[in-house]
Amino acid sequence: MTTQPTSRATITLPLLMDYIDVLLPSLAIKVATPETPEQTAIRQTSDSSDDSSELLWIVQDKAERLTLQTSLKNLDNKKGKTQLSTLSELTQQQLPERYELACFWLPNLSAELLPQYIPLLMRYRDLYAAHLLIALDSTLDLKAYGFTPFDILSEPSLKDAGSRAIHASSSTDSLPTLWQFNLYDYKQLPNWLNADYWANPENWGKHRW
Repeated sequence: MTTQPTSRATITLPLLMDYIDVLLPSLAIKVATPETPEQTAIRQTSDSSDDSSELLWIVQDKAERLTLQTSLKNLDNKKGKTQLSTLSELTQQQLPERYELACFWLPNLSAELLPQYIPLLMRYRDLYAAHLLIALDSTLDLKAYGFTPFDILSEPSLKDAGSRAIHASSSTDSLPTLWQFNLYDYKQLPNWLNADYWANPENWGKHRW
């Protein structure tokens, strides 16, 4: 699992792919977290399929999907575990699957189009992905929708590779920033939400209720 850094940093596609290779194995170890009935039904449907996927890449259009497909290494070796889709295809999908990780690579999505796809991001945040990564233009902000900014360079295993990837870019100002949502550690359990604090046991036998 990952922590939730509050800093923001630019991200490149090669660096994001390296991070995903490191992240996916850790997502197999899930923290026991209560599920809603909808999440349970989706998970059971997905688990019953032999070709269920672990990773979903989402891009803005077919041209970007072709570019991403060319960039992804060893894609053929991940058949059945990795899927690629566009925003429009995902919106029209009748029976969405559930994924361990959904990665929205949308560096060219404009501020005018973003509100149109916010409901889609929210559905994958709540139901269809245990972990969600969204790469957007650095001027766009997703804090209002429950997403946290994520600095991949804070990951020790990727710090050196990340620095090289960022410095190798010809224009860091045009690089997108990364947002995340992790279903299993997005919120720390407060002390008051604990059985030890229920019903004021320290007052048992001392006061009338």
